[in-house]
Amino acid sequence: MSRDLVAVVRRPPDVRAVVDGLVAQGVPVEVRGGGPAATRLYDSAGRLIVSIEAPLPVAGPGEIRRLLGAEFAEPLASFDRLWWVDVRAAADVPDAWQVARRFADALVHWLGGAVHPDGERDGRPRSWRAAETAAEAAPRRRPARRPRRRAPAGPPPAEARSADMAKGRTGRRYGPVRDRQLLKRRALVTSTPSSPAVL
Repeated sequence: MSRDLVAVVRRPPDVRAVVDGLVAQGVPVEVRGGGPAATRLYDSAGRLIVSIEAPLPVAGPGEIRRLLGAEFAEPLASFDRLWWVDVRAAADVPDAWQVARRFADALVHWLGGAVHPDGERDGRPRSWRAAETAAEAAPRRRPARRPRRRAPAGPPPAEARSADMAKGRTGRRYGPVRDRQLLKRRALVTSTPSSPAVL
């Protein structure tokens, strides 16, 4: 016989990575199987204590509501796709239930979701992949449009500059110093030997 847990998570879980994390934290189990087959955990005496089935995708929270109840499915209602993981603990091994519970809670801790019954509940996902899914589910806002800046006008044509200087005005991009330089150059070009330029 076995005692069963169900972990419903937001992203396709990497069961082996979570189990390896528990082993690194000191949980004394031996891991066998995995991949498309169930992942099995054995104690130091070689007894099977936990069996973790391959994750199954679930289309929307409606199926979760039908199988596990509306109260359990309510925190997961904003996600269109979830993953179901069966975790079975051997009933005749004292520590099997604790190992199964610890695995299921760790799965939800990293990927978001919930454990049935009465386990870890949907806090903020710790995995960047689960956070990415939450961001995809949230409504997106368009960035505010910035007004376009017009390019500055080019220098005025030669005729307009000449007219402005004759009237004592300056162009948009020419100051008094530039105007005096233009006048000196024009005087040098138009001067004759009989009428020397006045500098």
